[in-house]
Amino acid sequence: MKVNRFGSAAALLAVALAAAACGSSSSSSGTSGSTGSAASGGTGTTYQSTLDTLYKGELGTPPTTPAKAKAGVSVWVISCGQQVPSCVTPTQAAVSAAKLVGWTTHVCDGQLNPNGWGTCVRQATSAKATVILPVGIDCASIKQPFQEAKAAGVTVVGAGGADCDATGGTKLWATERLQLKDTTIKQYWELSGKMRADWLIAKTGGKASVLLLNFTDPIWGPWITEGFTTELATCSGCSVAKQLDLSNNDFVSNQANTKFATALLQVPNANAVAVPVDGWLIGGFAQAIVSSGRASKLEVCGGFGDTANLALIRTGKGQNCAVGYAPAWGAWGSIDEAIRVLNGQQPEVEGDGLQVIDADHNLPAAGQAYQPPVDFETAYKKAWGVS
Repeated sequence: MKVNRFGSAAALLAVALAAAACGSSSSSSGTSGSTGSAASGGTGTTYQSTLDTLYKGELGTPPTTPAKAKAGVSVWVISCGQQVPSCVTPTQAAVSAAKLVGWTTHVCDGQLNPNGWGTCVRQATSAKATVILPVGIDCASIKQPFQEAKAAGVTVVGAGGADCDATGGTKLWATERLQLKDTTIKQYWELSGKMRADWLIAKTGGKASVLLLNFTDPIWGPWITEGFTTELATCSGCSVAKQLDLSNNDFVSNQANTKFATALLQVPNANAVAVPVDGWLIGGFAQAIVSSGRASKLEVCGGFGDTANLALIRTGKGQNCAVGYAPAWGAWGSIDEAIRVLNGQQPEVEGDGLQVIDADHNLPAAGQAYQPPVDFETAYKKAWGVS
């Protein structure tokens, strides 16, 4: 396995997890290819090696180089929105890790919108924070507040989003979180899309006809789609039956569920659905799939592995797969990056990657969220010299 760098509540669930890395205009190199191509598997059981690789996942390990935290550090954790678990979980984990190393913490609720995120960053800057961790927030979405923070000498460390240079701007953060080795943030999200495609190709025996959902607002939404479509194109018997573009405004205006249900009707022969954000399924898309009477005929793959979505996978009620990500590991990784940056050390790869979950693989006990097969907390405690 490789080691790498990574409107409404329903729409913005995705920003939180990010989980992620950094930006490049090129397609994934190395890491995305290391899962193997499902298209080359042939048919039937010959896809098993691809599935085995997906279930094993693309995971690294936390850094082992010692990094002792400085004293007197004030950390502001900017949550993308405390209304949703996908923002709450990494926020709470970052706070726990910061307190463990003796830092003072403050949580600011960004309330699932750029205005709220910007207000939080400005409050942190005004309060003379040492470090700001923007959980699931991209630099480009609130560039001016980040410029002000940098000018004031505040250290900003990514916590699931991309710095402004990922979209052609000027780098404003001390570092993004580095998730998998030799993998940019763009490549990381492309890998997420590729893994969805490989699972759907394998599960349909190389005959995937896909309703593809594309999240247009965050910069990583189209990156997931790009990774997916590039990989699906390697399968001669597969195709995108329809691409449905969805934005935050579709959820704010309560149009998203209607648009999805309509799209599902428009592709009666589709046998697969690719969803960028697990929260969309919980927000109504899974129910639409069940109500359509096609739940048993569709392979549905989402992303992140939230507890409620794992329940859908377990019961077969509108979701069959998730590209799992461990937000707590990522949050501890952001604290590790902050420790190293403040010490003048080089940030290191944190290892928090991706692993496919379905009803028969990597599914935790009922009521639990996805857990990676890595004891990251013990590893970080050892590196930080704390218990």
